[in-house]
Amino acid sequence: MMTLLRTVRPNNRQRSARMRLAATLLFAASVGCVVSLEDHQIPDMVVYSSVGTAPAVISAYTRETGRRASLVTMSTGALLARISAEAHHPRWDVVWFEGDDGAVAMDRAGLFARGTVPDLDWTPLGRTLLPADRSYEPTGFTLAGVFLERADKAHTVQNWTQAFNTKRIGMADPALSGPAYQLLAGMLSINGGWPAGQSALLRMAANGMLVAPSNAAVLTSLLTGRIDSAITQSSAGIALSRTDKRFLVALPDPAFILPGVASVAADQPASRRHTASDFLRFIMRPDIQILRMHDTDADRLFWPVTNSPAQPDLPDPDGMTLMHLSPLIWGGRQAEVIDWFQRMIVR
Repeated sequence: MMTLLRTVRPNNRQRSARMRLAATLLFAASVGCVVSLEDHQIPDMVVYSSVGTAPAVISAYTRETGRRASLVTMSTGALLARISAEAHHPRWDVVWFEGDDGAVAMDRAGLFARGTVPDLDWTPLGRTLLPADRSYEPTGFTLAGVFLERADKAHTVQNWTQAFNTKRIGMADPALSGPAYQLLAGMLSINGGWPAGQSALLRMAANGMLVAPSNAAVLTSLLTGRIDSAITQSSAGIALSRTDKRFLVALPDPAFILPGVASVAADQPASRRHTASDFLRFIMRPDIQILRMHDTDADRLFWPVTNSPAQPDLPDPDGMTLMHLSPLIWGGRQAEVIDWFQRMIVR
């Protein structure tokens, strides 16, 4: 019965993983985005984003400044693939997504302008998320994983020990979902790191863990009863629990921080970099952060990393045990960790 909760493992597992990733890149290059242009004019700024509140922010920016802005939206994985493919010939000015491990990788490739992050009234946590070279700004954070379960199965998964040993649980595939990689890295970290933490994930696989293509697919499996509990990004899990009382959320201890990050393209002309830098400051204005919090998208459920404004719709982060995984360490391991996960966990 548990085998039905798993994706079928092909005979050649490594080739399957490579084909899956290649298909993702091809999809990103062809149809994985939505572009908004006005009258075919050259925009003053092009933003690539996977953040659900970005359209509202772009609209507010255009109204206030009169500048023409184009927004390209796609998933985090597709976004990073596209930036890498464009390399030093970027078609973007600003990038805004979730996961500082991906940001570190792009910065190491020389694709992010350095020293562009404005001086803001950062919280102590916000300051710890700032990179030394100021190549990207943290725009807030969610949690890479919370426990979401059916109310009729309540209290089955309330902590990591239960999560690692329960059956009928699901998570997103870190090869396809950027936030899921930070979840995976955290799960490995609290079980001894890499490679010692592999045993906990192997135990979950033996218990029939479902690995779905995205957080949305995990939630669908939960809604249809294919699984009883899930580990999903906090914004998605909390949003579902508030609209559908059949589901409950529990915050883990520790909880893994998933920073939102924004950066400026290093290879654009100085005038465009200047406009892009202004937009980074615009994103973080208190009134714009409040605008983001009032959006209808689940990504409105983020914790700020500046002292103003406060987030009224989420628990006080001071009451949580938060863990920020080093993007320098886990970003460098990403290819190896995901390859192992595809071969040994995805079935």
